[in-house]
Amino acid sequence: MVAATVPNWKHRWAALALLVLIGGGALYLLIDRMVIARYDFYRTRLEQQQERLEQLQRMAASREPLQQSIAKIKQDRGVTTQYLPQSTPSVAAADLQQRIKGIVEAAGETLRSTQVLPTVEEGNLVKVTVSVSLNGDTQSLMKILYNLESLTPLLFVDNLEATGREIRPRLSNGRVANYGRIQLSVQFEVSGYLRKEEGG
Repeated sequence: MVAATVPNWKHRWAALALLVLIGGGALYLLIDRMVIARYDFYRTRLEQQQERLEQLQRMAASREPLQQSIAKIKQDRGVTTQYLPQSTPSVAAADLQQRIKGIVEAAGETLRSTQVLPTVEEGNLVKVTVSVSLNGDTQSLMKILYNLESLTPLLFVDNLEATGREIRPRLSNGRVANYGRIQLSVQFEVSGYLRKEEGG
C-alpha cells in the first residue's frame, strides 16, 4: 500500500493565494461593473439635464421677441376689425343672425332656423355662437360657407353636419324630371369673438 503524500505548506499557500487572487479578481470585476453602470446612469442623466437646460435657455431667449410681437398685434388697428363690433353679446348675436340670413338668402337657399347659443368667455374675449339650420344644394352650401368665413369680422364655422337625399324636380309642364339632384339638410354653428369691456 502506497502512503498518501501530504501536500507541503508551499502548495497550500500557493493554492490559497490562487483562490484569493481569483476571488479578489471576481470581486474587483463586480465592483468595476457596478461603478461603470452607476457612472453611465449619471452621465446619461447629466446629458438629459443639459439638453433640458439648453431647451429652457432657447425658450427664455425667444420670450422677448414673442412679447414684442404680441404688443404689436395688440396695437394693430387692423386686428380690432376682426372682432365683432357690438358692445354686448346679445346685440352681436342678433347682428350675426341677420348676416347669416342675408348670406343664405343671397345664395338662393332656405334658412330653416337660427338659434343663439350660450356665450363662452375665453380670456379677454367672449365667444358668440349662432346655430344654423338650412336646406340647399352642394354649390350653394359652398358659397354660404365661403362667404361666412371670408367676412370681416372673422367668423368661424364649426360642427357642420349635412345629410342629403335625391329629389326629382318638377318641370314646367308639371311632369317629374327624369334626372335628380341632391337636396342637403345642413346644420352648423357660426361663431365670432367680442372683446370684453375694459374692467369687465
